[in-house]
Amino acid sequence: LISMMKGPRLRVWRTIWAVALCLCVLSGASLLVGATLEIDIRDGPGNLAEADRLFQLNDYDAAATLYWRAVLHHGTSGGAYELDQAFHPFLKCYAVQGKLSEAYMFIAEESIGRGQGNMAKTYLEQVIQQDPTHERAQELWKQVTGKTPDKPHQARQQQQQQQGFDHDADEPDEDQGEIEWDDMETSVEELYEIGAKHFSDKEYELCAEYFELSCKRSGMRIGPSCANAVYCRSYYLDWGFNGTTFEEDMQRIASLTRFETDQRRSIDGETGLFSWAGPTSVHPHMMLAYPVESMLKRYSTESTAFKDEFQARIRQDMTVQELPPDLPYDQSAQRLRFLEEAKDPDFKIKVGFVGSGFNSKAVLYLSQDMFRFFDKDKFEVHIFSVGPPDKPGFIQYGMRGVDWRERVKLWVDHFHDVRSLKDDHMEMARFVYNNGLHILIEWDGYARQGERAQGLFALRPAPIQILHQEFLGSSGAQFVDYLITDRVTSPERLEHLYVEKLIYMPNHFFSKGHAMQVEVKNPTYDYKPVQVPYKLGTGSPAENRCMAPPGVGPSPPSFVFCNFNKFLKNNPETVRSWIRILREVPGSMLCLLENPTEGIPYLRKFIHEAAGTSTNNNDPESFVEGDGDDLNSRIHFIPWQANPFDHQMRNQDFCNAMLDSFPYNGHTVAQDSLYGGGPIVTRRDGEDMCARVS
Repeated sequence: LISMMKGPRLRVWRTIWAVALCLCVLSGASLLVGATLEIDIRDGPGNLAEADRLFQLNDYDAAATLYWRAVLHHGTSGGAYELDQAFHPFLKCYAVQGKLSEAYMFIAEESIGRGQGNMAKTYLEQVIQQDPTHERAQELWKQVTGKTPDKPHQARQQQQQQQGFDHDADEPDEDQGEIEWDDMETSVEELYEIGAKHFSDKEYELCAEYFELSCKRSGMRIGPSCANAVYCRSYYLDWGFNGTTFEEDMQRIASLTRFETDQRRSIDGETGLFSWAGPTSVHPHMMLAYPVESMLKRYSTESTAFKDEFQARIRQDMTVQELPPDLPYDQSAQRLRFLEEAKDPDFKIKVGFVGSGFNSKAVLYLSQDMFRFFDKDKFEVHIFSVGPPDKPGFIQYGMRGVDWRERVKLWVDHFHDVRSLKDDHMEMARFVYNNGLHILIEWDGYARQGERAQGLFALRPAPIQILHQEFLGSSGAQFVDYLITDRVTSPERLEHLYVEKLIYMPNHFFSKGHAMQVEVKNPTYDYKPVQVPYKLGTGSPAENRCMAPPGVGPSPPSFVFCNFNKFLKNNPETVRSWIRILREVPGSMLCLLENPTEGIPYLRKFIHEAAGTSTNNNDPESFVEGDGDDLNSRIHFIPWQANPFDHQMRNQDFCNAMLDSFPYNGHTVAQDSLYGGGPIVTRRDGEDMCARVS
């Protein structure tokens, strides 16, 4: 009834309903929503768990109600869950129904009720961007700001085009001036900051839009904006009609990197060492998923590593200082000391691992068990953790009592919590050096920008420095001596893509702890009887049908393929291969992970376009439909599972064989598949390290 009302009556009933909800909260009442379990409205973890269950049953409206309760009571949950674990699924409940603007309106009205005007403005702006004619949003905008809403950003882009801006430009144009808008005075730098804020909030569509505005308005001169816009679009699969925008984006990435390399990279004629005047705009971790020339990826890492040397001189107050005479440490002198110490009959090699992921991150999921195998008579193992432990509530509820960080502490000689030194690179380097390390191993690479010990390795605190695992590519650093790999992943013919010398493991270099962890389910093809609704560890892939709604897609399917990587790892070429496989295997299905949910409609749109035909160089006007509707009925999605053991177990429940991503393979995902009994179909023609791991 409320949804049918308009104007004053609607506002009156909304107020009554809001008051009723507040009374329920104040009295601690329990509400029964739809088919949900009866849960105390103040029980944040309980509401979150029930919301997750309802979401898997596609009861999105009821789930949204409980997710919002979990959002409201996050502060009193004792750290049992992160706020994002409730807030982002709340948005997903609306996104999967194509009603994201309703979620934004709900949050805006809630914010106004709490007197949070700035937050209300943020979400009202998003509603107006999606629907410039939304009367209620415009009314509230005037109430909050006292002004009429600006024109939507899409209109601004059209205005740019009318003023002669070339949206297809790939090379940076030094002659093109900035474009002035009569309805917006925001600078290109401010647009960049707004885009960065949306990215940190996981609002990928908005971050892509703001970065693109910054890029275009600057005449392609704000390189990071141009690169980040591509990355954000890739996150949610905005590839344009039949992948044409993606092709243009890859041309932009390649052209921008070549241009900056030509401008900033130089080689010393006597020593052969390279140097950089500044980093490239494309971050190395962004580069991993891009199907561009492999040497460009090395250039990206080189330039970022060179920036690490500068980063080592930045004080905590952000001023830059000169390095003292003893830094960076003399590598030759350290190695001589190493040789002298090795003459002692009781000598032990001191090995240190540096990383921000000594908690419930993938690197520790895979590698924690290696520490139990170090020979205590020959090695002294140190951990230098620059990241925080998991919150007790997450360990209790999310990990069901399993704490990988505490396990590692039991197996190593020294666990150093050096979070207080993370931003003081010189003091951290001295701390590591004073522990007498012989070998220091980097476990972050460029995977955790903002969290890693950036600048530490540039100061040479150990005589031998090695990169292993988390970032699957060259460090690009002349202060990293070795990279651990194998001859399949990094064959000799591709040594030119690495700055480091290569240490070849006899088999696979990638550490795999699945076999050692009692929580990980062993691979088996013995399926337990199917349950409806789905229960973890029950049913076969054919019976569970990737949780597809009844009557949609083959029932039962002849075979279920899967890919549980982030959408970011996939591209039009990969998805076209999925289309060919589905066509070649009648009655088959493809099960994917909705990561992120916002990408689902974009992926379905691309499949519809790729299945059809068009003439005149992919002209949408000439598009003729194919079997896209049938293909989309055979492609379904399962939600993200926070607990890694549950996520791994679902491989057996939902997957007969995994179709790998390229050129950024599924790494942890590949291990999960194998230990879930699912073989992997991958490619062997890549050159990048990250393309050859599976």
